[in-house]
Amino acid sequence: MRFAVIPLIISAALHVLGFILVDFAYESLFLIFPAVVYCVLSVFLLRGSKRATWLALLCMVGGIAGTFIEFMGPLIAPSPVLVGIIASDAAVAGLLVRVLWLDRKAHETQ
Repeated sequence: MRFAVIPLIISAALHVLGFILVDFAYESLFLIFPAVVYCVLSVFLLRGSKRATWLALLCMVGGIAGTFIEFMGPLIAPSPVLVGIIASDAAVAGLLVRVLWLDRKAHETQ
């Protein structure tokens, strides 16, 4: 779970960067909420919380879907930032799925 924290913090930083790059536009204020949630989730992931793992995975899937939807309308952040958010969220999701899968396999062998 600890390896998933790195791209999670990168995603949070990209959310804040996107908000800054659009000159703190009111329409982009929504980017701050996921950044705060991701920082809180990272603390619980570092502690090894299984519930936080599932919640973070759900947030990543929702974040990827929401960012893809952003490309259909007026962008709330520059495109490279949105692509970076998708990539980092996908990395977090992949790492969390791996952790959950290995944990499930470990319980099956016992």
